[in-house]
Amino acid sequence: MLIVFKQNRSIFILSFNTLFMKRIILPVLALGLLFGSCRNEKKEDSDKKVEVETEVLGFAEVGLTPEDFPACDDAKCPEIRVNYLKFRENQKVANTINTHNQEQIIKIFNNAEADTDAKSVKVAIEEFIVDYKNFKKDFPESQAGYEIETSQTVLHQNKKLLVVETDFYLFTGGAHGYGATLYANFNSATGKLLQTKDLFSKLSAFKGFAEKKFRKKYEILEDDNINSKGFFFENDTFALPENVAITANEVILVYNQYETASYAEGQLKLTFPKERVAQWLSDLAQDETK
Repeated sequence: MLIVFKQNRSIFILSFNTLFMKRIILPVLALGLLFGSCRNEKKEDSDKKVEVETEVLGFAEVGLTPEDFPACDDAKCPEIRVNYLKFRENQKVANTINTHNQEQIIKIFNNAEADTDAKSVKVAIEEFIVDYKNFKKDFPESQAGYEIETSQTVLHQNKKLLVVETDFYLFTGGAHGYGATLYANFNSATGKLLQTKDLFSKLSAFKGFAEKKFRKKYEILEDDNINSKGFFFENDTFALPENVAITANEVILVYNQYETASYAEGQLKLTFPKERVAQWLSDLAQDETK
């Protein structure tokens, strides 16, 4: 095989054995193509990873049961089923959300017989176990047990808003346990926990709309006292609940037990189509395209 090329007006002719070309040159070319392909694949993978990091905040579920605590190895323990979400630690936003999220779970234990000032979920559970053992020591004949169950779900997430729902049930040997639903709305860009006022541009107008829907659902006439059917709004004035959630399609209001009605009434819930109340929502709560 002959290869001819020019350099500085001179012509050079190189002769290569065909077998040598097959054994040396072709493999080298193949390797070059392979490395080029790998670089392209890595670049594509890298681009995809960056896209995911900026648009979606990843998370994993953390689960804790009695098997995770040495104090339960050789002694009876409360029923423990604690599950919560942990967002990616490699982002400042995730760290901010995780801090609040742990505080949210820890506060649940303040509904137990003994309040806690624990700095982590695991420490709060350890204190819960000690409280249970003290109860059993003081009342050995009691058949009552302690129970804690928590779970979390991402209700909604886009570039503006992240909404986390927490459901829990706590029992400490009383007449009945206590369960509730908690909502946390976060600014997706900063991780800041948002208050209800941050979700609405016209909060007063939305509150008026919600009161009309509340009265209609529970058959309270417009001119009647809001507490005429047994509710106990403070100062006889309608108020939005502590827990409000904004999802892709709905605005959800939840009054947990004891918040504005007796335990027997259970949880009170109002749900509105998002498009119906969009005129009162803040920019953070609007659809991502708006």
